[in-house]
Amino acid sequence: MIRRLIAALAVGVLTLAACSSTSSGSASPDPALVFCPALEAYGKSLATLEALTPSASVSDYKAAVSTAKTALAALIAVSGPYAGAQLTSLGQAQAQLESAANDLGANATPAQAETGLQDELTAVIQEVALTNNAICNFRPTPSTSS
Repeated sequence: MIRRLIAALAVGVLTLAACSSTSSGSASPDPALVFCPALEAYGKSLATLEALTPSASVSDYKAAVSTAKTALAALIAVSGPYAGAQLTSLGQAQAQLESAANDLGANATPAQAETGLQDELTAVIQEVALTNNAICNFRPTPSTSS
């Protein structure tokens, strides 16, 4: 009986030793803790653009696209290990949005700006949602089984 107790204690001690950190104690922070808020800020800048109405000026639309570009640059700056295919797709979608904004003629109306940017804006928002779901969705999907 004593041998079993000693064996159990030895297993416990070995398990604790195996689970303890052998590093210098400085854990590297999860890069998602910086990336995900930046992705959220970028998404909010796109939501601001999407919320513009035809009564907004063409300058307002162009300024909102510029703000989104700045938010994407901030996102890329903290992307670290997430710099890859999804971020490349996001950058390409943003570039298409910027191109559409630059293509708005000098005499474009706000309604034309809204219509002219809608497809590209939708594409960028979809890319943000895909990136968010792939990297930042920390909540497990609820089970439908009982």
